[in-house]
Amino acid sequence: MNLVQTLRDLNDRHRAALPARDRADFEDELDRLRMVRLVEEGLGLGDHLPDFSLSDGAGRLWTSQELLDGGPLVLALFRGGWCPYCDLTMAALEEARPAIEALGAQAIGIMPERVEHVAATVERRGIGYLMLSDPANGFARTCGLAYDLSPAHIRIHRDRGRDFPALHGDTHWRLPVPAVFVVAPDARVAFAFADVDPACWPDPEALLTALQALLDTHALSNR
Repeated sequence: MNLVQTLRDLNDRHRAALPARDRADFEDELDRLRMVRLVEEGLGLGDHLPDFSLSDGAGRLWTSQELLDGGPLVLALFRGGWCPYCDLTMAALEEARPAIEALGAQAIGIMPERVEHVAATVERRGIGYLMLSDPANGFARTCGLAYDLSPAHIRIHRDRGRDFPALHGDTHWRLPVPAVFVVAPDARVAFAFADVDPACWPDPEALLTALQALLDTHALSNR
């Protein structure tokens, strides 16, 4: 899958199909998030991944330290199972999973929906990597990568039957910024990508290249 082009094509179709008011409100929301420099102030290259303790769809609790003890992580923040852009990126990460695992790393997905919705998304998409529930975007907020929706953006989602406070176990209308990181076993972020536009995501090949570079650096340091 050429993920970058596939997302671009979906975005072109999606925006063309939107009513003029919705399209303008969506563009205004992206402009607002760019102006507050949400991505630039969030978790980035060279930072250390914040600790977390999150449950998978079966209710099993996982900690960041437990996962990092097993090796590097490719960790992705998804908006949710309702998001068509996330559907494509989840599928691309699953497609890349064997190559990620062959490099001694583990793919992890994190989404703000409650455990039962996480389980349903994993089953529907046939996801073989670990998907964790981040209630109320607690972990995403710790990373500086969650935001409150504007009233106009809330209206767009309400019109489509989405109730994020109910889905997320939250009292606020919040979403995470779509993001993906390659994290070394010492929790250092060796690759970081985030964009407020859900149609933007790196090709999985970039993640594999970052993983290989991380392994090469480790091998050199052990000589």
